[in-house]
Amino acid sequence: MNRAVDTDVLVVGGGPVGLTLAHELGSRGVDVVLIEPGYAPDESSPRCKQVNPRSMEHFRRLGVADAVRAHSPFPAGWSDRTVFCTSLTGTEIVRFDEVFALTDRRRPELPEPGQWTAQYRLEQALRATLPTRPSVTAGWGGRVEDVVQDDESVTATVVGADGTTRNVRARYLAAADGGRSTVRRGLGIALSGTSHAVRNLQVIFEAPGLAAAHDHGEAVQYWVLGAGAGGLLGRLDTADTWWAILIDAPDDAPEQWVTATLRAMTGAATPIRVRSRDPWTARMLVADRYRHGRCFLAGDAAHLNPPWGGFGANTGIGDAVDLGWKLAATLQGWGGAGLLDSYEHERRPFAQRAIAAATANMAVLTPELASPHLTEPGEAGRIARQDAAAAVRRTKTQEFSTLGFVLGTGCPDSPIVVADDGPAPSSEISVYRPSSAPGMRLPHVWLGPTTSLYDELGPGLTLITTDGLPVPQEWRKAADFHRIPWTELAVAQPGYREHVGVRHLLVRADHVIAWRGDVLPDRPDQLLESVLGLRSADT
Repeated sequence: MNRAVDTDVLVVGGGPVGLTLAHELGSRGVDVVLIEPGYAPDESSPRCKQVNPRSMEHFRRLGVADAVRAHSPFPAGWSDRTVFCTSLTGTEIVRFDEVFALTDRRRPELPEPGQWTAQYRLEQALRATLPTRPSVTAGWGGRVEDVVQDDESVTATVVGADGTTRNVRARYLAAADGGRSTVRRGLGIALSGTSHAVRNLQVIFEAPGLAAAHDHGEAVQYWVLGAGAGGLLGRLDTADTWWAILIDAPDDAPEQWVTATLRAMTGAATPIRVRSRDPWTARMLVADRYRHGRCFLAGDAAHLNPPWGGFGANTGIGDAVDLGWKLAATLQGWGGAGLLDSYEHERRPFAQRAIAAATANMAVLTPELASPHLTEPGEAGRIARQDAAAAVRRTKTQEFSTLGFVLGTGCPDSPIVVADDGPAPSSEISVYRPSSAPGMRLPHVWLGPTTSLYDELGPGLTLITTDGLPVPQEWRKAADFHRIPWTELAVAQPGYREHVGVRHLLVRADHVIAWRGDVLPDRPDQLLESVLGLRSADT
């Protein structure tokens, strides 16, 4: 007999990934206990600074996108520019516009643009909206010290802030407790990969008047190529708080060195007060497994990404969404044994691709682009800056224009999508080509002035038809038999059928296409069983 459990899912870690998972599960009525040591987000480092469009469209589906934007000090579209310069007050070398899809213009492929915001601001938004999920209980100030599991449940030893110990028993556990994950180490799962040799220092500093001291305009990043003072910096708010990454910083850098380097990077005489320091080294690591029994890894517990390109936290948010709907389907009885197994099949290759893209971006940073000739007067300086601009465009464009990777990286090899030999346009990192191939993100279209196609998708499976014909009753009967949350959606937008190339699309809760075709199968039960892990997709 199954002993009583305290909750359905225990989420360990309350950063962006753990909080997203709690929202995903809570939006589906799943009982969740979240354990997080911090009573408030850590503001000593901004860590990630951009929430990409894919994450924002998930937050839109969860009803928290507006809160994410409201908690950012920067309004949507505040800036979509990156500037390379000799110093913040020095000469501009080159600039990139429309970076990271931080646009304030409506675009056909985007239900939500990206948002520039510090990680702790994102966490504040997700914490503030968590009370809207009555099935989620947050245990702030607690930490998980040990995990044991059997065939039916997972039991975690939780130590409270006051030192008291209690056990929490759950049907499943999701570890989103960071790169030094206690859960991962307890499960004996190793990380494989390499680390970068260069040490960096991220700094938060106050600089009153600095924003008015330069004429480069608002930008989300300023890359400084001054010899001996390489790095990048930007604003944390619209007042006087800034962040900077000092590349190739010495170990235990003295305060004098930090201040002098910031002074050289800004080139301004404004006051500088260092508020916090966060040394870090880029890691390119992926967990050997994402699952052990009833325990799953997500976010930094599963993969550590270099920050160049902004893939790290966003990859973790994608993990949370993928794992969340699959856990809910399993707990609610409409997901089969193969559904949770597919989590690693879909998310581990994505993490490997994200790390590869970030590593390529890391090959050329400010030390490789800097030159003492950039500030020289006359023809010599002009030629040096011209050459530097060409090198930046050649080596850094794909770091700031990432929509092809963000929207066009799918899971066509997943065991729970039904592959076919139809058209499958391939995206490049900087070029997004919508594809209706199984395993890819559903091509987006606006259905009205403010209504996204994604707004009409259901919480389970949605069968989209583009030919205006009714769906046979057998589909509803098969969905009801398997207790699948089922939605039928007729899309009559001009050109959409030609855009996707088929009459029918079966779409998952996470906007991923599970099957497509011009003719609906006579046995819908077999197709539904395949895409929900109740049988092999090729049987």
